[in-house]
Amino acid sequence: MKQVLTWACSLLFVFPLKAQEVPEVYSNIGSDENGVFLQMSNQKIYAQAAGDYFHFSDFYNNITGTEAGLEFDFKIPDLNGTLYYGFINYKDGSFPQPVYFRESSPIVNGKTIIPIARNLSGRYDMIGWEKSGKGILGYRIMTDKGLILYDGKAAFIHQDTLFTAVPTVIEGPFINKLTHKGCVISFVTSQEVKASIKTNNKTFTDKKASIKHEIEINRLEAGTQYNYQLTLGEFEYDFKFETSPTPGSRKKFTFAYGSDSRSGQGGGERDIFGTNAYIMKRIASLSMAEGAKFVQFTGDLIDGYEVSRERMNLQYANWKHAVEAYWHYIPFIPGFGNHEAYNYIFHDTIRNFNYLIDHFPFANDSGESLFQDNFVLPENGPRSEDNSTYDPDKSKDDFPSYKESVFWYTYDNVAMVVMNSDYWYSPQGLSIVSGNLHAYIMDNQLKWLEKTLKRFEKNENIDHVFVTVHTPFFPNGGHVKDDMWYNGDNRMRPTVNGKTYDEGIIERRDKLLDIIVNKSTKTVAALTGDEHNYNMLTITEEMDRYPETYNHEKVKLSRTFYQINNGAAGAPYYAQEKTPWMKHVRNFSTQNALVLIDVEGSKIHVRVKNPDTLELIDEYDLRK
Repeated sequence: MKQVLTWACSLLFVFPLKAQEVPEVYSNIGSDENGVFLQMSNQKIYAQAAGDYFHFSDFYNNITGTEAGLEFDFKIPDLNGTLYYGFINYKDGSFPQPVYFRESSPIVNGKTIIPIARNLSGRYDMIGWEKSGKGILGYRIMTDKGLILYDGKAAFIHQDTLFTAVPTVIEGPFINKLTHKGCVISFVTSQEVKASIKTNNKTFTDKKASIKHEIEINRLEAGTQYNYQLTLGEFEYDFKFETSPTPGSRKKFTFAYGSDSRSGQGGGERDIFGTNAYIMKRIASLSMAEGAKFVQFTGDLIDGYEVSRERMNLQYANWKHAVEAYWHYIPFIPGFGNHEAYNYIFHDTIRNFNYLIDHFPFANDSGESLFQDNFVLPENGPRSEDNSTYDPDKSKDDFPSYKESVFWYTYDNVAMVVMNSDYWYSPQGLSIVSGNLHAYIMDNQLKWLEKTLKRFEKNENIDHVFVTVHTPFFPNGGHVKDDMWYNGDNRMRPTVNGKTYDEGIIERRDKLLDIIVNKSTKTVAALTGDEHNYNMLTITEEMDRYPETYNHEKVKLSRTFYQINNGAAGAPYYAQEKTPWMKHVRNFSTQNALVLIDVEGSKIHVRVKNPDTLELIDEYDLRK
């Protein structure tokens, strides 16, 4: 696990513990007044403490106005470093970003100040706050070790020589759940407030004061561009979006695909506490420049593998900030990957081994629920793995929810089916603790996939279906040891309450292929990631895809299918490895990459570009 900070705070937040109910799907896990533990023989191994040396909300919540400007208290006594700051001019350009001032402020023992009156007046008043009496600043927290922690926003009003900090939008607004009739616009504010959005001469208002806002915009015309104005107190934010075309209109459009933007090497914005913000910004800007109508991004947004909810939320916020200026206009649709893992970790000192399980309670404190809290996504997937064959108690919920991590959506004549191959994920020691392994699609999700694809087979408005899942069916570089291959070891499978699944990973991969390839005529390609590279694999019946000794039934493929892997959004690269199918791999590249898919009626054309250099990496037709 990555050591996320090189400094630590001696002041930890201490919370009283009490025994909590352990989900029955686990084995050898217990809980008492000392915490959650793994029972190993006669030894109790307690889960590692979260060790929270900050509350995420303290990075934006404790701002006080003075006559000089704004004072910040991040409530981290050992935090020393630098605060960079500058105005955000929402009237100058379409993609508002802070323009940092030539000077910065020292952070000493977690506190600092932005001297607005002295430094940002006169010829440096680029937003006209001296006349309007209000403004919004962007700021960046950097530690004395050079790690960028957080990019924030602070709004202020100025009256009678006094600055006052006021509520502001700290995330968003974001376009979500786009359809031909409307969308949901979401945003997060620094304090509980009521806000409103005006578009198409109608005003849509929060039902109650909130920090997290989701405002549904409806009754719009298909394929039409609308301006919208978010109003929060004395501040207004103006952007626009375009509804999708009437389903089945078959107009030409482009969408973008990528994955794996967890932090990279090189310092600076390549690692803004958990995410490669530099490459993600480049991906977002290239997507907009290419006219993409939406961006599908399937997994490993962040470093994750955390025991701290606070650190997970900070990482998610940094990912959202990286693409925020573009998400005002088009949807960015994330999927779930293994680095979205939020764990209990049990360190066995005798065997020097870590056992990891999905955090619980599942409903409000798991990896799945944290993902739900941070994004606004369709809710049309399966409920959970409850009531499956392996459910130990069908009278109650034992598994995490699939809500917002398994779903489908459509745009014109294209359907996108988003799957979760890291559901209820136990990264290590699952034979002892129980859990699902990396890349395995469990029973209820598999059944849902088959029903969903059957629905699209009957839908006359849909010509092309893409299935996107974080883990490749056929890995090529970096994850040959796992994904849906495990070096050809079919023994790998989930364990539920100590009982292992009947089908191994390769058998389950074949069931997926049978559903996607043989039982569907419209599925075009699998969009995958996990491996930090770009490549395209042509999958045919003739392609070698089994270990030399394989004693199980082999699926016959009725047609050609494609796997487009793009895990090249900034995570450290993986080179190509030897596999049985490697001669079917096209144009393997370790460059950072964005896949652009051009759809025109029955035709599909793919272009792959480096978002940093704009070099064309690959280009081909999937359907002519």
